[in-house]
Amino acid sequence: MKRFIISREGVGLSATVIQKRELYLSRVATDLPTLVFVKKGIKSLKQNGLELDIKSGEAVAIAGNQAFDVINRPDHGEFEAAWIAFHPNVIRNYKPNIPDLKDIDPAFIFPNITSGFSDAFRLAAESITTDKLISDQVAIHRATEILIWLGEYGRKFKVSSPENISMKVRSFLIANPARDWSAVEIANLLEMSEATLRRRLSSELSSFSEILIDVRMSLALALLQSTDRTIGEIAREAGYDSASRFAVRFRDRFGHSPTMLRREANRDRNGTILDRVRT
Repeated sequence: MKRFIISREGVGLSATVIQKRELYLSRVATDLPTLVFVKKGIKSLKQNGLELDIKSGEAVAIAGNQAFDVINRPDHGEFEAAWIAFHPNVIRNYKPNIPDLKDIDPAFIFPNITSGFSDAFRLAAESITTDKLISDQVAIHRATEILIWLGEYGRKFKVSSPENISMKVRSFLIANPARDWSAVEIANLLEMSEATLRRRLSSELSSFSEILIDVRMSLALALLQSTDRTIGEIAREAGYDSASRFAVRFRDRFGHSPTMLRREANRDRNGTILDRVRT
């Protein structure tokens, strides 16, 4: 069976990442609050002096709107991790019963994973990936159970909202990375002039073109690691008619060619097609 990134509207996305050898990837973006369960190997996350190692059998919760340098280290020739990215409405509608939970910022490793948590993760992922008849209410309930488990560890995902112009621009682009976006169009959506948009992005040490490329490359990386779609299909999904131009952009961004990433994820998984979750 082919592997895919699976999405369920109102619940979230889920997939499995597989690599055959160690690779270093810089500034890997996590736009939605995400939980990663490492099944084989070690995942290392680095950000501004913070270094986290998530070992086999451990999980890490990553806040939304984060970027980490990532190293996936295989054990006996293979790294494998499953992840769930939560739809914003699941986070917003969850009302913790435990007071004074700490926001996850930027990430939190679960110590001493219990079988109950493992079962909850499996059911939450299944509610997204299964073709069984599971109602939206049940699927949301299962995803929310993961948030309750976070509370048992004294943590919660914070309700995210775009805090700056760069994040607001990114939220529009994520909805349709392949679209032929222009700075003028984004400025109109934000009800400001193009000059004002560019000036405010510059004050945040960013630019429209940089954000667009990063959104497209982040999507391409996820598709290469977690699906069996061809490189040509992924290039078009990321907004590139030319596979060669896409390959150059990808290598510039991550330091590895799309072909190399594809070789490192050569095993079938069950799944269905990717749909984006708008934030």
